[in-house]
Amino acid sequence: MNSLSTELAGSVSRAGRRDKVPLGAQVADQVRAMIRAQGLTDGDPLPAEATLAEEFGVSQRVIRDALRVLSQQSVIRTQQGKPAVVAERRPLAIQNYFRLALEDGLGSFDEILELRQALEVRAAGRAASSVSGPELEVLRVKLEQAENATRLDERVDADLAFHFALVSIGGNRFFTAILDSLSTFLAEERRLGQELTESSGGDHRQSHSEHRVILAALEHGDAEAAERAMRTHLDRVQREFSRRQG
Repeated sequence: MNSLSTELAGSVSRAGRRDKVPLGAQVADQVRAMIRAQGLTDGDPLPAEATLAEEFGVSQRVIRDALRVLSQQSVIRTQQGKPAVVAERRPLAIQNYFRLALEDGLGSFDEILELRQALEVRAAGRAASSVSGPELEVLRVKLEQAENATRLDERVDADLAFHFALVSIGGNRFFTAILDSLSTFLAEERRLGQELTESSGGDHRQSHSEHRVILAALEHGDAEAAERAMRTHLDRVQREFSRRQG
């Protein structure tokens, strides 16, 4: 084996799992580490099975077992007669859980709003500590799009884009992954909330104003103020949502 495969195999051995984990699963861990080490991304092909077998010192049957594990985990995509390729890193299992929970009545938009509180307040503080000039400009554009939107779908899209950009700026990949997996449900939550606002004769000026306070905190690099502004915004959204639904 070359130095990369030797190092990867050694890391598995050091973890003390060789006598407990099937060989195919162990090699799957090594292939996953190889993907990270080589910086492979969505659509990049993996080496042929024979090449991987030689790389990791195992049979092609073990490689096929490993690739099956990685396919089940949505790390790679396989197609008959073609080389396996790296899959887009989307948390499909989380997304499917949220879908089933909502469909089965095990979740609610109130609970999604609580999740947003836990995630986005912290993300706002992280963003304030690291935001760049170009990133601030993106946030400004998204707010202007939301404020100038004449259709509900435009306003929802711009609102989602602002919040998603802010969370992405914070740099926590898990925050971004959770928000991404919730994108469909968050769009529905936004749409319902804004419909309730409009049907009761309200407007969106309060929301726009709160977004501007969040942006100002980011412009000043004030993490505490950013968290406070985001918490104030989401608290108000949740109160309004609960009141209008009731």
